[in-house]
Formats: sequence, C-alpha cells, structure tokens
Amino acid sequence: MSRIIMLVPLNENVSLTTITLSIIDFINKRKKNDFFTSLFYFSLVNNSIDKSKIIISKYFSNSVIILKNIDFSNQYFNSTEYHILVNEVIEQCYNKNNVNELILITGINKKQHIDADKINYDISQNINAEVIFIDNLKKYSVEYIDQKENKIKTLLKYNKYKNILGIIFSNVGSPFIHKEYNFLDKINILSHLKKNKSILNIKEHTLLKNRFFSTLACIPWNQCLLIPSVIEIFNFLNASIIRKINVNNFIIKRIIIFDENYKNIIRNNYNNSLFIICSSRIKTFINDFFIRLKLKKNIGILITKAYQFKKNILFLIKYLKNMNIPVFFTNKNTIMILSKLQKFNFNINFYDKIYIIKLLKYVSSYFGDINLNFVKNTISNKRYSPKEFCYHLKMLSKKNIKKIILPESYEPRILKAASISNYLGIAECILLGDSKKIYNIARDNGIYLSKNIEIIEPDLIRDRYISRLLELRKHKGITELSAINQLQDNTILATLILESNEVDGLVSGAINTTANTIRPALQIIKTNTIYSLVSSIFFMLFPQEVFIYGDCAINVDPNAEELAEIAIQSANSAKIFGIEPRIAMLSYSSGYSGNGLQVEKVRNATAIVKSKKPNLMIEGPIQYDAAISKKVSKLKTPNSVIAGSANIFIFPDLNSGNITYKAIQRSLGLICIGPMLQGLRKPVNDLSRGASIEDIVYTIAITSIQS
Repeated sequence: MSRIIMLVPLNENVSLTTITLSIIDFINKRKKNDFFTSLFYFSLVNNSIDKSKIIISKYFSNSVIILKNIDFSNQYFNSTEYHILVNEVIEQCYNKNNVNELILITGINKKQHIDADKINYDISQNINAEVIFIDNLKKYSVEYIDQKENKIKTLLKYNKYKNILGIIFSNVGSPFIHKEYNFLDKINILSHLKKNKSILNIKEHTLLKNRFFSTLACIPWNQCLLIPSVIEIFNFLNASIIRKINVNNFIIKRIIIFDENYKNIIRNNYNNSLFIICSSRIKTFINDFFIRLKLKKNIGILITKAYQFKKNILFLIKYLKNMNIPVFFTNKNTIMILSKLQKFNFNINFYDKIYIIKLLKYVSSYFGDINLNFVKNTISNKRYSPKEFCYHLKMLSKKNIKKIILPESYEPRILKAASISNYLGIAECILLGDSKKIYNIARDNGIYLSKNIEIIEPDLIRDRYISRLLELRKHKGITELSAINQLQDNTILATLILESNEVDGLVSGAINTTANTIRPALQIIKTNTIYSLVSSIFFMLFPQEVFIYGDCAINVDPNAEELAEIAIQSANSAKIFGIEPRIAMLSYSSGYSGNGLQVEKVRNATAIVKSKKPNLMIEGPIQYDAAISKKVSKLKTPNSVIAGSANIFIFPDLNSGNITYKAIQRSLGLICIGPMLQGLRKPVNDLSRGASIEDIVYTIAITSIQS
C-alpha cells in the first residue's frame, strides 16, 4: 500500500492551503531522492472549498496526481452515510498500492464540521496515515505557548493517534485583529499589521521545538506575503462590477479609505492600492486627489452607498473611460464593508503564479531542517485499523474468488450476507436448500438474490454422498441407514460437498451450535497432515491495531506440545492475512518471576515453538500487560524480543481465552471476527448465533482467503 500522510488542522483559522502547497512543493522537489515516483493529493472537503486543489490543477498538475475529494462537511459523525464515505477514503487509498507512491490528504477544520477532531482522528487511524498537525502560534509568550501545549495534550489524551510525525506552526507571532477594533478611525486596514510583523530568532525557534512532541517547522508570519487579488476581495464582499479591467491579474497590497481626512493619507506610492470611496465623495476624489497625484494604473476602486449618488458614479466612469482601472460598487456603507473585510482571509492569490512560487519558497524554506525520514516510510510492521483490516479482507478475497457453501440458507442474515458477498465479489456463495423457499424468504425480507448465486437442492443430491460417508466413517461402524439419516442434516451434507472438492470452503453456525459445525468437519474433513490438532483464533479489531487471540473456542486444556502447535498455527494464519506475527504466550507470570504447573506448561510450549520455528518472534511466559505495553515490558521483561508490541496472544486454556475475548469484545464494543478454525485440510468456519450480517460477510471473506 502507498505511504499516506494526513495534514490535521488544530485551529479553524489555519491556512491549510498555504501549508499543503508548501509541503507538496517540499516533497515534490525531494521525491527522487526519497524513492517516491508518484505524489497523490485529495481533501476531505468539497472541491469549491479546497483551494489547494484549484491551484494544483492550475499550476502543478504535471507533478501531482489529483484524486477525488471526499466531502465530509455535510455528514453527521458516525452516521451510515459517514461510514460509507470512510470506506470510500480507504478504497481510494488502497487503489494506490505501489510502495513508491505517496498520498497527501488534508483534513477538515471546525469551521467545516463541528466534529472535525473526531473525523480527522477516525479517518487517519482507519487508513493508517502518518499525521502532521497544523496550527497557528499568533502570540509568542510563555502563557500563550502553555495554553497551546495544554490544548494539544488534551486532544491527544482523547484521540490517541498512533503515527504522529509532528506539528507545523504557521503565522508564528502574527498580530490579532481584535473584534473591538475601531474601524471608524478609517485608517489603512493593513497598516497596523505592518508595524507588528514578527520574526523568530534562533533562540525562540529552538524553545518552540523543545516544547512540543516534535515540531517540524515554525513559519514566521510575513505581512509582505499577504497579497490577495482584487477579484477575491470583491467576490467576498458580493460587490458588482462596473468596469472589469485586467481584474484577474490585479493584486492588492493596501486598502485605503477615502474620506474627509484624505489629506492625511498622502503617500509616495499608490500602486496596487484599493480605494474605498463613498459615492458622495467621488467628485472630490477625482478633482482634489486623483488628478493632483496623477493616478493612472495599478489601482482599484470600490464605491459604497452606490444607490445614493448615481450621477457621481456616471461621472467617474466617464472620466476613467480610457484608463486601465477596475471599478466595483456596493449599496452597503463604508463601515459595513470594513467590518466584513475584517473577516477576509488575506491569504493566497490564485491568479499570480509568480506570487504562489514566492509564497511556497518562503514557507518551504522553514522545512529545511526537517529530518527527511518524514517522507520515507519507516513503519516496519503493518498495523491495521478495524475498517482498514475489513477492507483488506475484501481485497484479499477478491484476488482468487472461491466457492463458499452456506448450509443455513433459510436464515435471512445468511441470504443477505450471500447477496452482499456476491455484489462485492468476495466469494461465489452457494446456498443449500429448497430454491422456492429461499426465494420466498428473500422476497419477504427485501433481499435481492442475483442469478449468479447458485442454489443446490439437497433432496436431489443426498443419495450421491451416502457411499462416501460410509467410507469415511466405516471405522466407527456406521450403517447405511445411519448415513441416510445423518445426511438429512444440511451441515453434514455441505461438509461432504466440501470434502469432495466441489466447493472451497464452508460457513455455518448462525442457527446451529458450534459443535454442529465443527464435529462434521473433524469427522469428514479431518486435520491437515502437518498438524496434530484443530484450533481457533479470533481477530480482535482494536481501534489502532488488529490482535489475534487463540485458542478461545476449541481446545479446553491443551498441553505444552498442543499449546506450541496452536501458536505456530496462529502465526501461519496471521501471515496469510498480512500480519507479521509477534507472539505472546500468556500466563499469570512473566519470565521466571513465578512457578507452578500452568507457568511451566507455557514455558515449555514457548521453548518448543522456538526450537521448531526459530525465526518467529515469541515471548513466554508473559503477562498481558507486559505483552502490550512497552513501559511495563521494560520493567517486567526488559530483554523481551517483542518489547510490549505483541499482536498474537496465546491463552493457556479455553477457560481464560473464552472469558477474556468475550469480556473485551462486550466491554469495548469491538468488532470481533471468528472463531476461524485452523489446522483442517479444508476451511470450515463457525458463526456465532448472534452474528450480524457484517460478521457473516467477513467470515465468508476469511474462509475464501484460507482456501
């Protein structure tokens, strides 16, 4: 899968466009040295809001591949529609599966969604993205930095991001335009910004880097870069155009309010100025100001209260007839316009490539001391999020579509799961039952069954398997009458169909007990020749990683040899699903801190695994806390090879395993896939009788992958 970096704004006023483009520019210039052949980009807002996409498509389309934006701004967090969009993000990322590709995603801010923090966290974890936080640092003071640090710590306390690359601070030391600022003074809106321009010195920059977990860059605020275009300002003000003269290429460096104090605003240079003039003062502006200063070009004019003095406006238009000066008007008064301009984002100009290059060069220059490892994939062990793992199962099962037989075909959940699996291309589901009855149940429950879903009529084929069942069970003295009676059970019939290689796997248990599913498998399919027993595992889908628990369903009290085999089977199963095994052989004691028969059993089992599979990462006996916590591992097992990073947990007996998996599943509300049987010659998997449709779909997927 591609490397994914996600930019997460921590402030609703963060200039994401500037930072995004600068990071793209920074990575793009170094991608050859860092082994990236392709750079992809998309955002979590709609296209009209994502200014980065507009600029990339206009100027940088040759170096960046733009993907489809996925808009979360109008969806309730955790709604059905929201989860559909999350799956779209995962699919878009997984479609780019070249390890030499880099995907850059910009998150959503609180202006765009009230649950922005939750959405950014949920998506970043589900796509296993590496996160760069983006924030402003407008005030440089101990109190302000303390406040910022506490805010970030609070965010990370509730949202435990697993892959944080660091934080970038922009607008460091920028002034703040207070709401109570008195615009009646009618001075240059930007003049107070110029006086307060802040540049960090080396000491301040170092202090900032030491205060936060990993400060990648601190970008000082620079007033000289605040050059919006005139069209952006007028669009923001909803002003109407009178004379549209080279509007797209005209940028604004200063805004000047022409009023009764105009004699006090005499300047040497008025290039790139926007004059805001009340319609009543137009003639004064022309006669006493414009003519005297010989203003000819590179200015713009906005007329306020245009409805009052239309003759003055006509006079202005006539006077400017042969001049290259854009003119706009609004019916609002000057104070209203100034109040609205206070909210304008004096940010980036879409229409001036020279300006964009200048801006990107300025911002990316502060990335110079970033360790370039942040654009190299340093994650050695893949850790799947729940949605990512489920999507991974679907993709694996699609690679080689297998035939999976479902003997419980009168259960609506089974029919719905078969319909979904067929639609997604996960497997070719085969239903065992009376076709008329199956179609009636499907119709009554609003389930669409494609013609591609095969239905086998049991009554038409039972006799075909009598002789085979007699042969397989002859050592148990089975009679023909007994065989005929047993074949009335669709699970036994389906197991024989699997044994005869007519299908690739079997899923049952939605309405039958575990024993009714597993017993026929043990009797008919039997154990794989390389193993001595059949065991089970559960995939426990924790928020940040998928854990494997074994054995929690089959073996009551395995001895050391059996426990070792369960561990080896579980490791082999993990590899099939793209999980690099790190095994913890669980006990109530870690290392040599305790004794007892149960501890010795686990210690011996660990030794057996090490002798048979010396390349496996395994630790035992070990307590659960030392197996998952690096901090605890340093105290209890300082020389552990898994060092608190286990992902396969082998329980010493069924009692502890079954209790633990159910307690964790119910207490945390986890998705739990399984039990998946391992050690059989052909895959047979049992469902919980309370299994949801989603559970059944994923069980069909893992059965398909096993086969």
